[in-house]
This record gives sequence, C-alpha cells and structure tokens, in this order.
Amino acid sequence: MLCSFCKNKAVYKRQSTFYCREHFINYFLEKVRKTIQNFSLLEPGETVGVGISGGKDSVSLMHVLSQLKELKLNLIGIHIDEGIKGYRDVLTNFLEELARKYKWNIKIYSFKDYFGFTLDEAVKLVDVKPCTICGVWRRWIFWKASQDLKLDKVAVGHNLNDEAQTFIINLLEGNLKDLAKGGPKVGIVEELFVPRVKPFFLVTEKETTIYSLLNEFYPPTRECPYIRGQTRDFIRSKLYSLENTHPGFQESLINGYINEIKKLRNIYQRRIKSEVVRCSVCGYPSTRELCRACELREIVEKNAGKN
Repeated sequence: MLCSFCKNKAVYKRQSTFYCREHFINYFLEKVRKTIQNFSLLEPGETVGVGISGGKDSVSLMHVLSQLKELKLNLIGIHIDEGIKGYRDVLTNFLEELARKYKWNIKIYSFKDYFGFTLDEAVKLVDVKPCTICGVWRRWIFWKASQDLKLDKVAVGHNLNDEAQTFIINLLEGNLKDLAKGGPKVGIVEELFVPRVKPFFLVTEKETTIYSLLNEFYPPTRECPYIRGQTRDFIRSKLYSLENTHPGFQESLINGYINEIKKLRNIYQRRIKSEVVRCSVCGYPSTRELCRACELREIVEKNAGKN
C-alpha cells in the first residue's frame, strides 16, 4: 500500500488512511502534542522526570518529549531497578547505551538501595503478589525521586492498551477510588504529590511499537517474568482478542472513561484530602500512619530475620 499523502510505501494504516515513515512520525508526534495540550499535561520550561524502563513505550516517550522543542523541557530519565535477574539488568544495560547515544540524563533508583531487598529477594520472603510489592515500591520511588530532583511533573509511557487493561481490572475489583485516580493526569489530591502525566494515553501499543522500530530503538524482547499468570496478563489477552473482532473497542472504552473521570474524582476528592496524613517513618502522603511501602519493607525485614 502507498501513503495517502505522498505515495511512498506505507508502514501504518489507521481506518482508511495510510502513512509512510515520515508521515507516520509526524502523525505520532502531533497526536502526543494534542494530548498534552488538550489535557494540560505539561507546561513550557518544566523539569520533567520521565519514567524510563528501557522498553519501547518509555524509550519512545523520552525520545518524543525531546522532539517537542517548543516545550523546552528539562528532561530527567528515572530508571527503577527492581532487581529482577535476567530482565531488569538486560534492559538497564540497553538503556545506558541509548542514553549515551542520545545524551539523555538518566538517574537510576533501586529497590535494594531504598528498601534493602530486590524484588527477587522480597517475593521469596512474603506471601504477597510480586506485582503488588513492585507497584507499591515503584510509586514510592517516583515520589522520592520527585522530591530529590525537584520535579514539576513525572511522565510515564502508559499507552491506550495499558489503560484499557487497568480500567477493566479496577472495574472487576470494584475499585472506584483507583478509577477516579486514573486518566491522562493521575491523582485525586494533586497538591500532595508531583503530578504524574501520561502523554501516550491515547496512543495505541501498535503505534508506539512502530515508532520505536522506525527510530531503530530495538529494545531487548524481555517481559517481566512475574506478569505471567497475573490478572493483567489474562485481561490483556482477552482485550486483544476482542480488539481483533471489534477494531477500535479499546479506544471507545478509554474515550468513555475520560468522560466519567471528573465525576468520579469529585466523589472522592474532599473525603480523601481530609484522610491523608504523612507516613511516620518516611513522610510519604498516606491514609495510614505507616504507608504501605514501609509496611511491606518491615514485613520483608521481619521474615528475613526468621530465616
């Protein structure tokens, strides 16, 4: 097929429009630019921490934000090393090579440094799902990095497909509070946290994959070993099957979600704001005296002492 704009060879089709390499990259950048503008995600001159794992989405996000010259952003990559052997170490090495090539400023934070244990070590000591430990500790580290680096925003590379999965999981679990927290700009009580934003919120995984390949990033083909058998893995496979038979289903789902976020947020905003205190150990904003990150760390330490 040929590009609908210049008759060069097409690399992507969206509905009835075909895009060559050049026009796809322009389309992709403009889609992200409009998402940023429409949801007021970033302001010119801000210092932005970019969550960068070394995978295609986060690497593409760092590259795209560096291309949006009109924003004049001070970008700092935040790379979290959970300590997953054969997975994180491979992606960290790839990212360090990429950072040298593009002269990206990357800061590495590790679970071992801040919690005393890698994720591999922690999961052997507690009867808690690996994804639960990882999610809690990662959020804490992003908060810590935001304080250390004096960030205005934290940007993460979650794409439309990621968001559709998260929406379904929260819906199935009846987790309205986390549904209220979601959206292109995350959070209910924004003044207590550095805002977390998602410039790829309306970009599909297929689109980020093509962008990554066209820019020759070629991240190692690694998937976190702990996701296998988890709820997200199951939901992801079902949503892709549904998308194959009903193209555009996930996009319609997310657009509907966007329309309801403000209503959900209004329900929880006042109540949560009155409940939030500071963790007595680390100062993290929490609805409990001891935040979940410190609680998990203490449980792991206690169990480690028994062994």
